[in-house]
Amino acid sequence: MTPSLPPPPRRRARFAPLKAALLSLFVWPLPLAALFALLRGDGTLLLGTALPFGLVMAAAWLLGRGIAAREEDKPPEGFPKPFSAAAVLTGGAAFFTAFFAGGYSALFAAGFGLAAGAGVALLYGGDGAAAKPSLPDGIAPFSADERRLIDQAKTRIASLEAASARLASAEFRSRLDRVARWARAVVDEIERDPRDLRRARKSLTVYLEGAERVTAKYLATHPRAGDQAGTLEDGYRRLLDELERAFAEQHGKLVQHDTLDLDVQIEVLTKRLRQEGVM
Repeated sequence: MTPSLPPPPRRRARFAPLKAALLSLFVWPLPLAALFALLRGDGTLLLGTALPFGLVMAAAWLLGRGIAAREEDKPPEGFPKPFSAAAVLTGGAAFFTAFFAGGYSALFAAGFGLAAGAGVALLYGGDGAAAKPSLPDGIAPFSADERRLIDQAKTRIASLEAASARLASAEFRSRLDRVARWARAVVDEIERDPRDLRRARKSLTVYLEGAERVTAKYLATHPRAGDQAGTLEDGYRRLLDELERAFAEQHGKLVQHDTLDLDVQIEVLTKRLRQEGVM
């Protein structure tokens, strides 16, 4: 029986929604005021409370995505500038509250809006690129070709994560997600120490390309596999298991700065992928 693998390293993004939810603490009276306005039939007060509350909730959602992406050192999905958008939404919420619910003039309401937006920017930061880990002393940074390889690897990992959502099987989604997390852990290790790219360049390319191709083949073939669906699933399951193990073992070797047996593992997995017709 094959020994079980340790879980892939996880990022620290699990607390991102909680950090973003702190913004809602500043507007907790608004839903109560909106209910009161609704009961009274006061449309102006309702507009000045319900709309701002919705804007702040949208800002909190954007902040959650932005914080998660920042902690995972990857670009946010869907919204390229979530922190700026959250600041604008919060500023808009402050303006509408001050103008419609507070009865302030447009000029004073705009001042409240600017102050609220600036507060969010100061509290959560901006949309600048995530800081890269510092390199060990005496280690040269990546060349342009090496950086392109790293960026290509990240793109392929993102492609695997997107493909996972298209898999009908919860088991396969979980397996492919683990493959992607191990792959990201390998890339993280390489970014911490560029010498690891020299050790793992070929294997990183082979493993990621293999994972991407075999998943694309499975997604295209499985819906029309008919009686062969079970056989196809068994083959995909075995390949995902081998890919996860390959990434996990590669990560362990990079952490230990051990290059022995990597070439052998590459050749074995490459041969298997060719037998499956994906390379």
